[in-house]
Amino acid sequence: MKNISKTNDIKTNTPIRVYKKGFGYALLTLIENNDLFLICKSPDDFFSYIPENETIECYIWPYPDGSYDFTTTVLGKISSPFPIILLKHTDSIVHNPSRQCLRAKVNIPFTFFTFSINTTKSFSTEDIQWHTGTIVELTDREALLQTSMKPEHFVKGHLLLGSKDIDITGKVTGSNSSNYEISFVGLDDSDRIAILDYIFTVYRE
Repeated sequence: MKNISKTNDIKTNTPIRVYKKGFGYALLTLIENNDLFLICKSPDDFFSYIPENETIECYIWPYPDGSYDFTTTVLGKISSPFPIILLKHTDSIVHNPSRQCLRAKVNIPFTFFTFSINTTKSFSTEDIQWHTGTIVELTDREALLQTSMKPEHFVKGHLLLGSKDIDITGKVTGSNSSNYEISFVGLDDSDRIAILDYIFTVYRE
């Protein structure tokens, strides 16, 4: 993605992540960019919540990292053929080298097995002992796992987000009672984006 100095530079089909205090985050998609305004497809709940003339914070996350941040105003809303929000253009865009790491409270079943990186013997699928737990907090880089058993140094399992099945390997970095902090290891960009998109659909205040 080329450098963005004003909203007129944003290409169609770009995801625009937006925040409004009291609601939380939502994910818009830019479907047209003309000289008058940005035309964005909106989720139903954000469309119903946000009034016209309201100010919102916006974030564009280019590959592979960083963030373009700007504040704008909702100029109007169109309900048919699907929820559409019109955003005002602005030249006040700030580029940040890092992104805001959102932590959403969730309730996602997680089946996993544990292993130690120092293990000297190999194991087959028949040797694996599976455990169950629940992911109760989630970011694109880590998670909080609630489980009745004590994981070893690493956990491995599958995280199902809607129709997306993500293969997770995580390092146990801390614990508090039955809650274990898991830092993701080797997560590829497409899976990280899928987690971010999921967080933006469930993060509410």
